Amino acid sequence: MEKYGLVLAGGGAKGVYQLGAWQAMREIGISFSVVAGVSVGSINGALIASDSYEEAKMLWRSASIDRGVNISRELRDPENLFSIKNFPALIKEVWKNGGIDASPTKALLQEFIDESKVRSSDIGLGLVTFSLSEYEPKEIFIDKIPEGQLHDYLLASSKVPGVSNIGPEGEKFLDGGVYDNTPVEMLLKNGYNRLIVVDISSMKGIGHRGDFENMQIVYIRPNDVDELGAAFDFSEEMFEKRMKMGYLDARKAFGLISGRIYYFGKDVFRDMVRKYGADACKELEKMAYELGLERLKIYEPDEFLLRLKELYSAHVEEYNKRQDEAEQKKIYGQILKRLPLFKSGEEYSEAIAVLDSIVL
Repeated sequence: MEKYGLVLAGGGAKGVYQLGAWQAMREIGISFSVVAGVSVGSINGALIASDSYEEAKMLWRSASIDRGVNISRELRDPENLFSIKNFPALIKEVWKNGGIDASPTKALLQEFIDESKVRSSDIGLGLVTFSLSEYEPKEIFIDKIPEGQLHDYLLASSKVPGVSNIGPEGEKFLDGGVYDNTPVEMLLKNGYNRLIVVDISSMKGIGHRGDFENMQIVYIRPNDVDELGAAFDFSEEMFEKRMKMGYLDARKAFGLISGRIYYFGKDVFRDMVRKYGADACKELEKMAYELGLERLKIYEPDEFLLRLKELYSAHVEEYNKRQDEAEQKKIYGQILKRLPLFKSGEEYSEAIAVLDSIVL
C-alpha cells in the first residue's frame, strides 16, 4: 500500500484527538512516509515518526500544568492553564519573571521522545515555527535541525506568547500556528501529494492556503471543534473524550463507519438514507445533536431512533408544559428563548415525521 504524508495541526491539549486518530490508523494499517506538524502537532509528529505509540500515551497521561510550567502562585483552575480564573496569577507571574517558565516541558518531552529514534526512522519529520528575530516563518525538516536540539525546536513550534525558557538558545520563536496551523503546503512543496490531515483547530494562520487542487487528501476532523474543549485542559475526562472522538472520526474518514454527526456501522447510514431519505436523516442527526443524544458511540438505527424518540417526546412534553404556563403568565417570549429547537419546527418536519412513526 502506498504510504501517506501526514499533517498534524496545532491545538494544545486537543492533540490527544490526534493520538486517537493514530490508534485507528494503526489498526487499519495506514503507514506514513513523512509527518509535518505545528505546535502540539509537531510533538505528536515526532512520536509518530519514531513509532512511539506507547510513549505517546504515557506522555499524554503525564501531561499536566504542574509538569509543564513552573508557577510560584496558586492557580484557581489547575487543570486549564489559560482559564480566565488563572489570569490574575499569570499576569503577576509574567510581570515578575518576564514570562511563565515552561522549562519543565522540555524535561517531559525528553522523557518520552527519543531524538535518536526520530532521526533514524524511515518516516521524515517536519515542523513549522515563526522566527521573531527574522520575522518570518520557518519550515524545518529533521535533517536541518542541529543534533541534540530536536526538543528545543519542538518547543519553538509550540511557543505561546507569555511563555519563556523554551526553544533553541539565543533564538526567539512563536508558535508556528500563527503562520500555518495545518501545514499541507509544506509537504506539497516537497513532492508529497497523497496526504492525511488531522485538524483540531479553527485557526488556520496568516500564511495558510486552502485551495489545493488535484491532491489526494483525507481529512480527519471533529464535527465541532468546540467539543475538544480548551487548549490547556488536561483533565482525565477530556483525555478520554478526545481519544475516542479521534479514533471514531479516523475510522469514519476511511469508510469503516458511517454517519455525518453521529456514528453508525459500515453502510448502516446509507441504508437509513434509502429508507427515510437524505433530508430526513440529516435532520435526525442535527436534532439528536441539539437534544444532547450521546454522540461518541456506534449506533444501530433502531437504538438511535428509539433514543432520539425518547428525547424528542420528553422535549415536546416539556415544551407543552411550559407553553401552558406561559399562556397563564403571558410570557410567550421566554418560551421561544428557552426552547429554541421549536422556534422553527418546520426545520425538522421530515425528522419529526420519522419519529412520529416509531412506537416506543
